[in-house]
Amino acid sequence: MLHSLKTRICILIALVLTLVAVPVLYFTHKDGVQAMSEAEQRSVQNVLELAELNIRSGYRSLLYSRVDAVRAHRQNLESMVAVARKGFDLIFSSTASPAELKKKEGLALDWISGLASVDGTEFLVLNKEGILIAHPDAGIRNSNLNQMEDIKGFPLADAVNDEARRLGTASTTFFWTFGSDGKARKKFGWFVHYPATDWVLGAVADIEALEHEGERKKKEMLDNLKANFETIRIARSGSLILFDRSGEILIPSKNEDPDLLSTLYPETEKPLFEELQLLAATGSREAIPVILPDLQGEMRERVIFCTYFRTLGWYVAAIAYTDEIRAPAQALVQRLSLIIAGLFLVSMALGFSISNRMTRPLNTLAAFAKALPDSDFTSDKALCGAIEHLPGRHQDEVGRLAKALLFMEASLRDNIRCLMETTAANERMEGELSVAREIQLGLLPKTFPPFPNHSEFDLYASLEPAREVGGDLYDFFFMDEKHFCFAVGDVSGKGVPASLFMAISRTLLRSAAAREKDPARIMSTMNNDLASSNPNSMFVTLFIGVLDLDTGLLVYANGGHNPPVKISSGKLPEFMTGRSGPLVGAMEDMPYQTLEIQLEPDDTLFVYTDGVTEAMDTEQALYSDPRLVRTLSGTHGKSPREIIELIEKDVAAHVGRAEPSDDITMLCLRYAGIHPG
Repeated sequence: MLHSLKTRICILIALVLTLVAVPVLYFTHKDGVQAMSEAEQRSVQNVLELAELNIRSGYRSLLYSRVDAVRAHRQNLESMVAVARKGFDLIFSSTASPAELKKKEGLALDWISGLASVDGTEFLVLNKEGILIAHPDAGIRNSNLNQMEDIKGFPLADAVNDEARRLGTASTTFFWTFGSDGKARKKFGWFVHYPATDWVLGAVADIEALEHEGERKKKEMLDNLKANFETIRIARSGSLILFDRSGEILIPSKNEDPDLLSTLYPETEKPLFEELQLLAATGSREAIPVILPDLQGEMRERVIFCTYFRTLGWYVAAIAYTDEIRAPAQALVQRLSLIIAGLFLVSMALGFSISNRMTRPLNTLAAFAKALPDSDFTSDKALCGAIEHLPGRHQDEVGRLAKALLFMEASLRDNIRCLMETTAANERMEGELSVAREIQLGLLPKTFPPFPNHSEFDLYASLEPAREVGGDLYDFFFMDEKHFCFAVGDVSGKGVPASLFMAISRTLLRSAAAREKDPARIMSTMNNDLASSNPNSMFVTLFIGVLDLDTGLLVYANGGHNPPVKISSGKLPEFMTGRSGPLVGAMEDMPYQTLEIQLEPDDTLFVYTDGVTEAMDTEQALYSDPRLVRTLSGTHGKSPREIIELIEKDVAAHVGRAEPSDDITMLCLRYAGIHPG
């Protein structure tokens, strides 16, 4: 019996399950304690948040009552100022001579100064210099109210005068220092501008009573919080403490030493309340661990969470004992460990019985899966014969797995065939496009300098397709010994169709230039030839220039192309905005006009396609004509090659990581003139 394969499997399974059970139980115990501890800590944080909400609710009630009181004071002051203003209106109701106006002003000031104080509310009048010209206390009249500051620290008279004259009314809180005892008292004032005399009329009230009432309500709120804190228990003996910025305990805990917050924190040697304040300032919900004696003198580890209520400057600390936090978790994990151990033994027996039945088809499936990597999926011979019967025999996961493997094998076979066909097609297309690019670029002149024996001019050109092949073109050649022809064009569209149209356009250019020397007639001939057989309505924007090397006269035709840029010494680069006619190839029999410009020695002509100025960055911003002009500024004296390389670098810097949006072609010609000898 002991030597049977089944017995050996049972012993092996028992050994494996034992080896698995031990670490599982260990990590379950470890992670369970941690999870429960974290849950208890979250519970402590929830208690802390509840306390914070309690404080916030009390503060909101305190704030509302204070706002209501201030609003009532303000409405009272507004009413009193309105009454005083009506009195002024009666005094100044009729027009008067300057002498009578002076008398009325004195009467008005005497009247307002004589009004008795009502519940500590006094009237006052300021002139535009900030002088107190009316007040019940004659001893402080003619005082400059800029001696006092409002609650924001600004001179009182200037602040009130400025706001009242701008807005018509002003309100402010300030400190009144003209009392008989010399003590600064907090007051609130409401002021209006009285245009008839250019005075500011106001009423002020002492609001220190409001401050005292606020302190009383604040103490009442503390008493309510203390009663609530005493009912809260964290774990078994944890509690809440409320303290202020100075570390003074406002609500103590019966379970903690009153000097707990003054105790030095071992890691920093700072008072514990300072560490809690730093923790709360970060907004973190982490806790500070600390080991200190409890009221019985026993050293116990605590975790202290802290939050800060900024408007009152209060800190709430939640104190929990680590052993009390872990106790429920440890008890629960012990019970779970016993249950898991029993279930594990039963599961081991059942698992072996079931696995004995399941391993046979699984071994078959495993063998099939292992054979897949070595299979020839291009062959029509399938490998699924060994597992075809499993889906019908097994209706459970084994059957579904067998179906999945059969489906995977068929899908792999189809996908690999499609991939091979697609890869072959792509390789053919890439090869053809590569050949097309070489052919296209081979049509264009690539040797620079192209005519080293001609010192009358220097020329450089470049073309960078947006795709493998493009529709831009440039060309240059001598028409005779003194006339040099050059052209730049941009075919509509991109890719292979544009490249074919470009090749046709270049051929027609050379053909027409062999018969004509006038750029406009060359362009007209090309237009008719292209438009006569153009089913796709393609066209090309084209610039053709013919330079007389002896005189520097440039005759040219521009068929819908970007205006070239002329660079001259001592001048800013300028666009040659003349247009000879429309796009080339769009419609037959279109007229084209010959234009001309005189190039002086050392003048440079920069011809380009719209791929330069319309190059876009990742934000879809264009390179633009102004940036091209800025870049070309200061290039006078540089060689054509240096100018084009400069533009290429600047365009590349603008485009960054964006995909090219169009072909970029540039041709730069510098006219040197005829040199004697």
